[in-house]
Amino acid sequence: MLNTALMVNVILEGTRRIAKRLSKKYDWREYGLRRFVYEWIAVQMYILLVMVLFEVLPRLILGLTFYNLTDVEAVQNIKEVFVFGSIILLFVHFIRSGIYFYNQWHRYLMQAEKLKKETIKVQFESLKQQVNPHFLFNSLNALSSLIYKDQDMAAKFVEQLSKVYRYVLEHKDKELVSLHTELDFIYSYLFLLKIRFRENLRVNVNVPDHLLNHQVAPLTMQLLMENAIKHNIVSRDEPLFIDVFIEDDYIIIKNNLQLRESREESTGVGLKNIINRYKFITDKKVDVEVTEKTFIAKLPLLNNAA
Repeated sequence: MLNTALMVNVILEGTRRIAKRLSKKYDWREYGLRRFVYEWIAVQMYILLVMVLFEVLPRLILGLTFYNLTDVEAVQNIKEVFVFGSIILLFVHFIRSGIYFYNQWHRYLMQAEKLKKETIKVQFESLKQQVNPHFLFNSLNALSSLIYKDQDMAAKFVEQLSKVYRYVLEHKDKELVSLHTELDFIYSYLFLLKIRFRENLRVNVNVPDHLLNHQVAPLTMQLLMENAIKHNIVSRDEPLFIDVFIEDDYIIIKNNLQLRESREESTGVGLKNIINRYKFITDKKVDVEVTEKTFIAKLPLLNNAA
């Protein structure tokens, strides 16, 4: 009885160590079936070794009769040990799987809650940027000038302004939108900015038509453009250049750096939340590169299956 209890403890400890060692090389998330097969084989071989140490070796030392295939009781004992080992392995596997899926479920809930909070911050930041007194003042000031100079352009200005507000209100709760939809919004937004800055702001958008059905997180491109205008000089002598293009399944928003001496204090909400939103949506990361002359943000371009 004592010998059996000791053997069981040795088997349990051994299977634990085998599982721990295999975990370092074969993660359950990537190698589920392969990991289980390898673990089953390793455990059975380990059980066979334990049997030799606890059953066969003592018999040899004590000069007892060795097991043979005609010994029905001995063969039955071997079968029982292997069945016992398989049961232990399955039991440990189900416990480990249960713990793993519970942790994944809990992590998902935490990430969902975090994304919800981050999305609310982004929505607030986007709405705040669009309805803040500076934006409204600049827009209305540009509109008032247009009314006396060019009524047709003034009417178009009002139309584009309404599109900007409508887009923010209709898409602020969405996780992803098509690149085509986002660019339509960007063109309306840029129309308003061009009325204000004219040739001082030069934006070039180069996106192939066959990629327009791919998806991006809404309002992210606008936030990056807004930050570029907020923190850089935009003047006739120092125009601000913003380039939008595709590179290696990323949409790139690039602008030249000519930082203002007295810049508006950054809240840090915009860029941080863009990164966090994409972190939840995809494994692809938002990449930001800053040099002495340029600021480059790379947003993952997702296909419809992402």
